[in-house]
Amino acid sequence: MNIRKATPDDSSQIAPLVYAAIHEIAYSLTGTSDQRQVLERLSMWIGRPGNRLSYENVWVAETEATITGVLIAYHGERAAQLDEPIKMWLKAQGQPDGLDVETSGNVLYIDSVAVDPSFGGRGIGTKLIQRAINHARETGIPQVTLNVDQTNPAAGRLYERLGFKKVKEIDISGGRFDYMALTL
Repeated sequence: MNIRKATPDDSSQIAPLVYAAIHEIAYSLTGTSDQRQVLERLSMWIGRPGNRLSYENVWVAETEATITGVLIAYHGERAAQLDEPIKMWLKAQGQPDGLDVETSGNVLYIDSVAVDPSFGGRGIGTKLIQRAINHARETGIPQVTLNVDQTNPAAGRLYERLGFKKVKEIDISGGRFDYMALTL
C-alpha cells in the first residue's frame, strides 16, 4: 500500500469513498440527494482546486493501482475560504448555501476519512490518519481535529486510541458530532 497526494484524475475514484464518509453532508455540499448527481458533483469538486473537497487536500491510499482509502484535511484557518466556492455555486444553482462551520483556527482539520469496505480491517484508515498527523507535525500545526458522527461509536473509539479527545459537540447538516482534538 502506498499513501500519496491525490490528483484531479483520481476524482471519480475518490467521490464514492467521500460520499460513504460524509453521507448527509454530501447533500448539503452538492445541493441534491440524488446519488448519481451527488457522485458527479463530488467528483467535480474533488477535481477542482481551491475548495474543501479539492484533490489538493486529499491523500489516497493505493493498493495495486486501486484507491482503497481517502483522507481530506486542510488548515482550519482556511475553512471559510475553502467553503466559499461551494457556497457561491450552490447559490447560483438556487440551492441553500448555508454550510455549517466544522472547524477554525490553527489546526489541521481532518474533514473526512473513508476506506473501501472490501479493504477494511487492514489499518488503511489508521495509516491515513497518521499521515495527516505527521503532516501537521512537519508543517508546525499544533493540533489535529476532526468531527466524528455520534452514530458511529467505532470511529470514535479508533480516534481515542490514536490520542484524540472530545472537546465539544456540534451539529452538522442535521447530525450530531463530537469535535475531537489531538494536541501535538
